[in-house]
Amino acid sequence: MNESCVFVGPTRVKKDVYPSIDFFPPAALGSVYRAMERGYRRIAIVDGFFGNTPSVWHKEILFAISKGFEVSGAASTGALRASELAPYGMRGIGNIYRLYRRASIADDDEVCVTHAIAEMDFMPLSEPMISIRYTLRDLRHRGAVSRDEEAKIAAELKAAHFSERTLERIRAAIARHLPDDRAAAVADGFMAARRDAKGDDARRLLDWLSRP
Repeated sequence: MNESCVFVGPTRVKKDVYPSIDFFPPAALGSVYRAMERGYRRIAIVDGFFGNTPSVWHKEILFAISKGFEVSGAASTGALRASELAPYGMRGIGNIYRLYRRASIADDDEVCVTHAIAEMDFMPLSEPMISIRYTLRDLRHRGAVSRDEEAKIAAELKAAHFSERTLERIRAAIARHLPDDRAAAVADGFMAARRDAKGDDARRLLDWLSRP
């Protein structure tokens, strides 16, 4: 057993690159407490269950911190909890954590996705809004879309339930807000340049956990 563990589900990371970290499915109520019982001293959260499964509890994280355990978070549920509990000692890592901490974003649905079952490695079935925003911004920086077009596409997808933010829905939103002679090329460009904002931050957290 390693000293460090992390809870990861639909956020894509290459687990075999981090042999010094033990991986568990998304965190839920009691996950941090059970990690303490197992003897992990460094506990990290990337993904967490919600909805039909009780979410990882703020108080169990605070309890772990009070007992001298190191608890950190990034990317998804981890970024949310870290932004809320940073004043009490939880460490947040990555851009998404900083956006929540500064209140540049606030809604949980910025990082929520639907995903497959554990036997399919929690494969994501929808796109997180924060990654959609990053990709649209990149397209604007390259001159593929205007600021107004970016805002309209983002607003339509933000208004959709997080489970409906599929690649097909993104293509449709682009088609609705761009002229016909540009829509297909921009949609193809979006697919080719898709940003993985959550994956990037999860890797930052794992790199930090892997340091001696």
